[in-house]
Amino acid sequence: MQLNSESYREPRDVPSGSVLVVGDGASGRDIAAELCLTNNVLLATGKKRRLLPERILGVSAWWWLRVFGLLRAPSDSLVGKVMRRADAFPNRSRADSDLRRLGISIVPRLVEAQERVARFADGTQAEIDAIVWNVGYRDDAAWLDIAAAKDNAGRLLQEEGVSPVPGFFHVGRPWQRNRASALVMGAGDDAAWVVSYIRNNFSRARPSGG
Repeated sequence: MQLNSESYREPRDVPSGSVLVVGDGASGRDIAAELCLTNNVLLATGKKRRLLPERILGVSAWWWLRVFGLLRAPSDSLVGKVMRRADAFPNRSRADSDLRRLGISIVPRLVEAQERVARFADGTQAEIDAIVWNVGYRDDAAWLDIAAAKDNAGRLLQEEGVSPVPGFFHVGRPWQRNRASALVMGAGDDAAWVVSYIRNNFSRARPSGG
């Protein structure tokens, strides 16, 4: 059986036996921790992860990030570039050591799979009964038939939410303006900025009496 982070809902979705969770971002780690109550779980990791403490001095890490202005650091600023490279997310007892204590086997990157045998970057292998893929998402803008709105690779073009196509705007894009852009706590500010831009740049173009 093969599932992904969208089709997986609960441990009952997965047959008994060994399950390989591929991808150790926030979703992968959460799913592995949930499945270890019913299955033998292996978590295939990728790049080195940086996890923030969930709480600092008893207060949410998100509160500290907001207070020190880190969530609003522009994407092209020094702080913004460092945060983008780090790509950290709150720990919530999901560090490698926490997962190992739950009985989860941390294995290197998955490099090959044939039938029920999975092989990893260090040469080891394991026989598995199910896989849950958590390898992230990528844009699929094929539905948008506006060539000028995309680059040669088909990625959406925008700068602070403004497309090169007149009258076309974005909200909620990752790092659209800062770290908070793709979060609920930041989408409202970005939407307000886009609305202000539209008012300032398009109000005079409105037909009289419109």
